[in-house]
Amino acid sequence: MLYLGEGSIMAEELTSMMRSAKGKVEYVLVWGKDKDSLQDDSFYEYIRSAIDHMRGVMEWRSSMGMLSGIGLDLFKKANDPIVGILGGKSREFYKAFDDLSKGRIRILCTGDRYASPFILFNDPTCYIASLANPSSNEIFYGYGLLEAWRADPRIHDVNGKGIDAFTLLFSSSIAYMLTLYINAGLAKAREVSRLFDPNDALASNLREWAEYTSRGIWAGSYENQRKAMIALRGYLNAWFDFLKDSSWLEIHHTLHHGKVIERDQSFLDTATTEISETSKAIILDNVSMFSAEEMERRDRMRREKQLEWTLLRIALGILYPREKARIREVWEEKRRRVNWRYLEDTYYEEIWDLIRLHLSGEDINASIEEKDTRTLGRWHFIFNKKAERPREKVIELESMEIERIFERKNRLLEMLTWEGVGLPADAKWHDVVARFRKIMIKYHPDRTEVTGVNPEEAHKITKSAIDIFRELEIIHDLHPEIFGVATLPVEQE
Repeated sequence: MLYLGEGSIMAEELTSMMRSAKGKVEYVLVWGKDKDSLQDDSFYEYIRSAIDHMRGVMEWRSSMGMLSGIGLDLFKKANDPIVGILGGKSREFYKAFDDLSKGRIRILCTGDRYASPFILFNDPTCYIASLANPSSNEIFYGYGLLEAWRADPRIHDVNGKGIDAFTLLFSSSIAYMLTLYINAGLAKAREVSRLFDPNDALASNLREWAEYTSRGIWAGSYENQRKAMIALRGYLNAWFDFLKDSSWLEIHHTLHHGKVIERDQSFLDTATTEISETSKAIILDNVSMFSAEEMERRDRMRREKQLEWTLLRIALGILYPREKARIREVWEEKRRRVNWRYLEDTYYEEIWDLIRLHLSGEDINASIEEKDTRTLGRWHFIFNKKAERPREKVIELESMEIERIFERKNRLLEMLTWEGVGLPADAKWHDVVARFRKIMIKYHPDRTEVTGVNPEEAHKITKSAIDIFRELEIIHDLHPEIFGVATLPVEQE
């Protein structure tokens, strides 16, 4: 029985299930070539990166002596741990790996990508996550499993280097499946898998997903999708309302650092800052005031909150690409003159706004119909020029002596409080930006259902923070040199 999972599931039962499902379940190709299957190329780069990582781990393979025509590497047997595990079958393993690298072994996904991470799930001790079929040169994965791994924000440490969850978990699982693919057995598969995953992160991850699935709290479940939708919509509302009101340039650079490839990821990371903030807030710095029982209760709350937000972050990672794909589908149906790739590279904030409208139940068909080369970029202009400032406030600050402006700056920094603490007089401008972003993410009125903040308090704090930041922004435009210093420099004679 060539599968990754747990439990005594009979081969006949699974074969029967897969055969009968052929006409009922869609098989989606994510790697390799197959003219008959639906294709999802969004996993291609992730799988390519994982295969490259595996190739790097197998540094013991010699790059010399390539056998012409059959694609097999010669390797130094004395230093090759796979030879130590598989013996004579190691050559078959390397051939299977090379075939996979060249797309000769296909990876197909099946199952519901949002309802469960598994191909087959009976209970936490009886499930199938992946299946090898050497006779057809195919390896099947649970569609939801790859979705969850792709959205998982955790970074694992391997040989002193950080590696993202998808790369580690896919590398470990595919090493396991390739060993089964060559009929080397389960025990050998576990050993080979540990070469790429020494801490057994894959086994831990599958147990975790099995437990969540059995309790109905898997990251792709409806409830988590609903919470993620609220968080995403709330954050987007906060983001666009603030842009409209204050034309804040710095948040653009804070979120994206000017790198197109990091936009989606950095956006989601910022949108879920609460993962750390809400859990840290439960434990105060002054712990001596609590009894041991109270500290234990608070620590339990913190861990539960951390789990809740981690699941939400993963659900967001699943939801956001899905919503974006929906926007792309409608955009391309409308045959807009601006193609999707250009839109994504140049006007990506328009995509966020369309997602927000879609999540709010608006008719995105009508919204997209309105957009053309003349009307695109109603948010994009914000990054190229400053919007109008309150003229009275600008005139008032321009007329002040530098000493008074400096005092005013220090007072405003004190007023920009977070958890009761203002900024020091020597705060740099990026400290002001970071503080304001933190306040907006937690207290914006559109996010109260997610954050749990009282709506009245949220309105009050948000209005105060925006007013303070607007004034600090004007001061920064007039005298950027007075940020980052605690006292006004004395002019030299």
